[in-house]
Amino acid sequence: MKRETDATLLSWLSTSPEKLEKHLDRCPEDIDRLERLTELAPEQVTAMGQSVAAPDDIAERVISRMRVDPRLKEAGAAFADLFSLGFRTVKVVFTSGDDENDENDDTGRNDR
Repeated sequence: MKRETDATLLSWLSTSPEKLEKHLDRCPEDIDRLERLTELAPEQVTAMGQSVAAPDDIAERVISRMRVDPRLKEAGAAFADLFSLGFRTVKVVFTSGDDENDENDDTGRNDR
């Protein structure tokens, strides 16, 4: 069987996922190769975490706005949850399951 190039696998990943899936069904050894090709360096994971992290003063800003209009309390809580969703997603996807603290996110809730 013909071995596909790294460039072909990466191209299929972004443009033809169904073709890639069929290929991986036929050549499961390419799964590890594709994972190595798409693996993010720790610096990239850190940078992504920083880019999706909520600003340090988000809590104060939301609380001050809720004091102005009490009807915003529920909306503010939803906003805060949504704003932190990107960070929590990166944390779940890119951290190993070995850390005991992974069970709880920064809010102390267990989202798993």
